[in-house]
Amino acid sequence: MARPLALTEQTFIDFFARCARPVRPRPAVGIGDDAAVLDLPPRSQTLVTTDLLTDGVHFHAEWTTGALLGRKALAVNLSDIAAMGGQPHSCVVAVGFPRSTTVAYTRGIARGLADMARSHKVALVGGDTCAARALFVNVTLIGLVEKGKAVTRSGARPGDHLYVTGTLGASAAGLSLLSGRSRPGPGIRPTASPSCRRRAIRAHLDPRPRCAAGRALGLTGLATSMIDLSDGLAQDLPRLCAASSVGAVISRSALPIDRLATALFGPDEALHLALCGGEDYELLFTARPDCDPMVTALARRLNLPIHRIGQILPRRAAIRTVDNKGRYRSLPAGAFEHFPR
Repeated sequence: MARPLALTEQTFIDFFARCARPVRPRPAVGIGDDAAVLDLPPRSQTLVTTDLLTDGVHFHAEWTTGALLGRKALAVNLSDIAAMGGQPHSCVVAVGFPRSTTVAYTRGIARGLADMARSHKVALVGGDTCAARALFVNVTLIGLVEKGKAVTRSGARPGDHLYVTGTLGASAAGLSLLSGRSRPGPGIRPTASPSCRRRAIRAHLDPRPRCAAGRALGLTGLATSMIDLSDGLAQDLPRLCAASSVGAVISRSALPIDRLATALFGPDEALHLALCGGEDYELLFTARPDCDPMVTALARRLNLPIHRIGQILPRRAAIRTVDNKGRYRSLPAGAFEHFPR
């Protein structure tokens, strides 16, 4: 049986600091002082984002290892920086541990964070720990972007084409499996292979932020607006449209529905997962119509599928989907809501 948490705050910080070395970029003053001191390059603007992951709300510790939780806690913040066209730089981490948390689990979180940080050249420069009733991990990430180059949600204009990176629905399919403890249930195809199940679960527990794509879209100026898909296309597209004061239409047949979602749940449910599931952490962006060839070339260079899924409409237009028979429908409800009524 795993022994209960025996680390003091200082011993956890010391272990965390060891995991964080070597850090690049190196802070002028890092972990061990009252505050970190960072040397930020000139002629750049600073991006700051934060995400809080709480057990029972954003994840379940019973099916999430410490290492995967650490990786995801940083990944969701990296996705925010990518959606602004920025480059991640440094982060601080706050963690709350219930008394039942094991030493192995806390060290897994530290190692997962450090592994993701090294992969994306992020310096772990500090943070805080405390006792808590529910396990939580909060990461605040600093990113950099050239002055005037930040890609916001407010730059879409009527006539722009609407794109999404990667595929949609695998993460939501994985969550559905986890919620059903990976056994066949209503909607789950009992013939789905164990490999499909494992890969869908991994897609949910270990998302891969599109940092290279976001950075390239920002530097080239291709993206006129951008948002990451954390709460689902049906939730995040209206946010982009509201910020830009526009409408939009999505072609259902053009949606890049992940094959795992279809294999596990069938085409109808997979479509719903792609629209409403959330936590894909792909990038939804707009570009001028004459930029289609350049977007295609970028996708080829990054070896990343980028799909055109619709078009931006004038403000008076609603946000709708259209099928291959020309039938229009409103966006479905059911996307993730932090404060449901």
